[in-house]
Amino acid sequence: MLINQSQLNIVRAGSYITYSSLKEIGNRILESFTGIIIRYDLIHEDMPFVDNIDALLLTMILDEGIGGHTLGITDANLKTRDSDEFYNSIFGGKNPKNDVAVVSTRKLGPKKINSREEYDLFITRTSKVSVHEVGHNLGLTDHASYKMAADGFLCPMSRGEINRFGFKGYVTAIIDGRGFDFCEECTEFLSRVYGARDELH
Repeated sequence: MLINQSQLNIVRAGSYITYSSLKEIGNRILESFTGIIIRYDLIHEDMPFVDNIDALLLTMILDEGIGGHTLGITDANLKTRDSDEFYNSIFGGKNPKNDVAVVSTRKLGPKKINSREEYDLFITRTSKVSVHEVGHNLGLTDHASYKMAADGFLCPMSRGEINRFGFKGYVTAIIDGRGFDFCEECTEFLSRVYGARDELH
């Protein structure tokens, strides 16, 4: 478990994403984890721009260079060591050996954003994946089923099955279907571990 969960480092890891976009994502994370995470710092990690990066390697780089409760955001494809090509690219991941999670924006929006509507959708999707990965940092686990929160959206920890929808279908069915409020099970866990039930959505 985290030593200091109340402080989150949000790291732009060689990404083109703007600081104002990172602030929007950070503010949504604070809203989802009200009373648990109370502040975030924005950090730029100078990395070469690459098309693909091993997700585990990126978490180790960020842990060594920054450390602590960290969320890295990159526009590179996050790769795993799965031999099946379908499963070796992920939206986000968490290293179980440290307090670092990473998110890839690569498949969350159009290659070029041309309107406010496309920008808002991109930020919302990136925020939802970020909340999911930060949830893992705080000890939450995936819901294999489609758990609903009180707001009528899927709990941020709902995972679903990529092989059932494909990548594009997964984004619209699962990521777009997630909200920012947690289900009763996740709320109960966060309350028990961090004592923040009344503040959580």
